[in-house]
Amino acid sequence: MLNTAIVGLGNVARWHYRAIERTAGVALTAVADLDESVVQNRATEWGTTPYTDVEELLASEQVDWAHVCTPLASHAEVARQCLEAGAHVLVEKPMTATRQEYESLVRRADHQDRRVTVVHNQVNYPPFVRARQLVESGRFGRIHGVSVRWLENNDPREPGRGEWVLDLPGGEFGEGIVHPIYIGLRMAGYPANEEVIDTQRINTTGDESVEYDGIAVSYSTADDVVCTIQHHSNVQGSRQVEYFLEEGRIVADIPTQTVQVYPEGYGGNATVDRPILNAAWWSVRNAASAVQSAASIQFKQLVADLRDEEFTVHDTHTPVIRQEANAIRGTGDDPTPRAEADWTNHIFTRINGDSTS
Repeated sequence: MLNTAIVGLGNVARWHYRAIERTAGVALTAVADLDESVVQNRATEWGTTPYTDVEELLASEQVDWAHVCTPLASHAEVARQCLEAGAHVLVEKPMTATRQEYESLVRRADHQDRRVTVVHNQVNYPPFVRARQLVESGRFGRIHGVSVRWLENNDPREPGRGEWVLDLPGGEFGEGIVHPIYIGLRMAGYPANEEVIDTQRINTTGDESVEYDGIAVSYSTADDVVCTIQHHSNVQGSRQVEYFLEEGRIVADIPTQTVQVYPEGYGGNATVDRPILNAAWWSVRNAASAVQSAASIQFKQLVADLRDEEFTVHDTHTPVIRQEANAIRGTGDDPTPRAEADWTNHIFTRINGDSTS
């Protein structure tokens, strides 16, 4: 049994609790937060022991696995304390605020012979998983490029995760930029080297207290795949990944939970006799796929209601936590590869002006 503690009880901690409850061989034994009323309420709700001091928790409990869900500025220090107490550590994204913190934390984990892993959960959305399977099947040929489009109708000056996000260069928006970054890395592969990475920031708010509310990242891999990532706030939301392949395009869409396939174009170089009719045919097929996806979700919701269970398509934490629990036991692979964590931190800290990135 992995005795587990959650440190930091903001919104994301509930996803961790939900996943722990659904993972065999893992038990929540303690929680910690600086806010005494919050920690008491959660401990009562979840049936566990409350602490307001991490060191006291680690001295009082046998913790095999610690989940760090605190504000970003404290990730490195809290994770360090947990590692030194002998626990494996799962850190919420972003892993650390600086490159130096990241490298120091990884070295310490290796020295302690303990795992330190960052949560890259949204790669587990079913459309992303299905799209990768189609690409890896080889049916559509070689990948030429991947485009990640992450659009959110929020404002970086309006904290949704807590007032602490306003201390970040990109505010509320800046805390979440790692999502499209790691998704691009997972879908396209890693940059060939640091020199091929280009990062851009924009600020459309007109507010000097915000450093940016939009980013663009581009790079090429050693296999000559181009990856472009755009993430914008204050726009109507959509989250998509599009693959450009030798024999078609594949679009994975989160809002509709669909994968759309376009195996033929309709330009002058189309390989079918009636390219416009062919494009229309695939549009109809993709529309039918969207209806099927919606029906499947509604059916799963109905079954969950009948069983008096919770259901949501947005629980992408449970696969991460189950896989990491197996990795700790030595029976599974990393949910987040070390190289992916490293490149994500490199790009994230570069965008935020870390000169060592």
